Amino acid sequence: MKNDPCSPRGSPDSAAGTTAGLQTRGSYDRSNRLRGQVTRAERRSRQSAANFCFAVFGLWLLASPLVAQDQVVLQTDGTSSRMTMPCLIVDYTGERITVQFKSGAAQKSYPAGQVIEVRTLWLDSHDLGRRQLAEHKFDEAIRSLQTALVSENRAWVRREILVLLIRSTLSAGDRASAGTRFLQLLESDPTTRQFGLIPLVWAAESVSGAAKAQARDWLKQESNATQLLGASLLLDDAAAGDLAAQQIGALQRSADERVRWLAQAQSWRLKLRALEIGDLELQRWDTRIQEMPARLRGGPSYLLGRGWTMRRDHDRAATALLWTALMDHGDSQLAARAGVEAAEALKRLGQPDDAQRLLKEIATRFPGTEFGEAVK
Repeated sequence: MKNDPCSPRGSPDSAAGTTAGLQTRGSYDRSNRLRGQVTRAERRSRQSAANFCFAVFGLWLLASPLVAQDQVVLQTDGTSSRMTMPCLIVDYTGERITVQFKSGAAQKSYPAGQVIEVRTLWLDSHDLGRRQLAEHKFDEAIRSLQTALVSENRAWVRREILVLLIRSTLSAGDRASAGTRFLQLLESDPTTRQFGLIPLVWAAESVSGAAKAQARDWLKQESNATQLLGASLLLDDAAAGDLAAQQIGALQRSADERVRWLAQAQSWRLKLRALEIGDLELQRWDTRIQEMPARLRGGPSYLLGRGWTMRRDHDRAATALLWTALMDHGDSQLAARAGVEAAEALKRLGQPDDAQRLLKEIATRFPGTEFGEAVK
């Protein structure tokens, strides 16, 4: 077993080096991070108090008999100080991380938003699967991660393995398996930070018979997220498309905000197919996307880019498509496709050099995908 940190929370890499020099008007990196206005004196007071608390807590840890096999790095709101805590991670969900510091002591929870990094011991098969996925060896990664999932006993680590399996199976083009793994993740943690990995269909593609059969079953389930997954896969199906469209409409009233956002964006597929879009409609889509969490924007931004392409506004099309290509790492197939389409928009803007640099970046970042291989 190897000691290796989990991926830290937060948005994907900005890939600023790739976007530098692209002359587009818009940008989707507009997240407002202001948490309130405080005076400089208040900031210094808060910082001093946090530093004192961290120091006292650190002394307490040193004096306590630990059951530590893990480490958690925390940063509280309003401070820049980080604290690394040796502990035993009991659970880690989308809402909180629960830890134990010493044998027999009560467990303590912290908001998941304060977690910068977690470190633990991975099983060898888990660690191998992580490396294979990073090397784009999707089939090998799936085998290693499936082995790890069977052997791993910690629920929160099993969820981390499921995340990797979703990425691997989706990259390998197996939507049925990716959807099944996602629903297992959601059942284990309904508040998961990885809801954006739900393997919905955003671009025109051929859905396998196995995936369609699974999707028909998902449509019959009670869970709104499961229904959304099934409807997305069947939306372009000749036999079940009308039923899927009705379900997409109903899900826009779901009690789950995540489902509402994505169901509304899925309905845009129908409008694009029917050519029922204008500039005002696309501007409304843009506004809606800005209201979504960044983790959910990849697919919707792709559809926005397609819409602007249809309107022959290649500047705005490139901006939207670049967001999906460079900021969304959940679906590597979609990201590669968006990158290739963004490059085409740049060519039409008279920026062939930028387009060529982008295509090289897509080929490097997404080998093994249909569009990544096509531009090599």
